[in-house]
Amino acid sequence: MQPIDFRYRLSDQGRIVLGQLSSEETVEFELLSRRDREGLMDLASELRLLELYVKYVGSGADAALAPSQPDRHGVEPRRPTPSRTARPRNYIVSMLVIASVSFTLIALLVS
Repeated sequence: MQPIDFRYRLSDQGRIVLGQLSSEETVEFELLSRRDREGLMDLASELRLLELYVKYVGSGADAALAPSQPDRHGVEPRRPTPSRTARPRNYIVSMLVIASVSFTLIALLVS
C-alpha cells in the first residue's frame, strides 16, 4: 500500500497530514475514524468527524470511502414507485360478495 492511497501529504512543518487538514486535525480524524469503526461514537464526535471529513474531501483529495457507483450520464433517476392501494375493482368484487351473502341470509330468514 502506498501513501498516495490515503492522500497524505507533508505539511509545512514536515508532518504527514491528510489533504488540507492540520497535523492536529489529522490525528483527531484518525482517532475518530478508529472509534467509529469500533462503534464507540457519540453524536458530538460523529459531527466532528463529519466536519473534518468534509474539510478533507473538499480539499480536492479524491478519497472514496465506499466503492464508487458507475456514472450514468443521460439516464434519468428512477422515480419512486407509488405505494400500491387497493384497486377500485377489488372494492367491486368485495361489495358483490357482501351483497350476495346478504341476499342469501335474507332469503334464508324469509323462507
